[in-house]
Amino acid sequence: MNTKFFRWTHAVFAVALGLSLGSATVYAVDSNNRYFAYGLGQRPCEDYVKFREKRLETLEQQHPRYTKDELYEIVDKVVEHWIAGFLTAHNLYVSDTYDVVGKSNMDDLKARLEKSCRANSKQHFVEAMIAVVQQLNPQRVKVAIISV
Repeated sequence: MNTKFFRWTHAVFAVALGLSLGSATVYAVDSNNRYFAYGLGQRPCEDYVKFREKRLETLEQQHPRYTKDELYEIVDKVVEHWIAGFLTAHNLYVSDTYDVVGKSNMDDLKARLEKSCRANSKQHFVEAMIAVVQQLNPQRVKVAIISV
């Protein structure tokens, strides 16, 4: 991947996050109040709710060689890695933040995402993630604690 493109993408992403943290209604980075989300962020929340309910009928039909449990494991890891990437970018680009997650763990994050997605199943998954980050922000770790 082109390094310049990668840095530019992260900068745009950081601006979107920064704007979203400043106000619950502002998520925009362009003049038309739009931004682009990659990967799972583009999916509607209703897909995440189906996943959490282990309703993977479409995937089961597309990939019959895998069991339902195997498909769930695969999707679960994809979701966890997308969340981790989002949070890593957030921590890198949002000032006064070492770790926005603080004492929360992945299970807590996924439960929060599910709650947000159930409240508005038509929103994009990235919007649910932004809402979770806004909830976590007050209890974030601001600086790394280094033990000697």
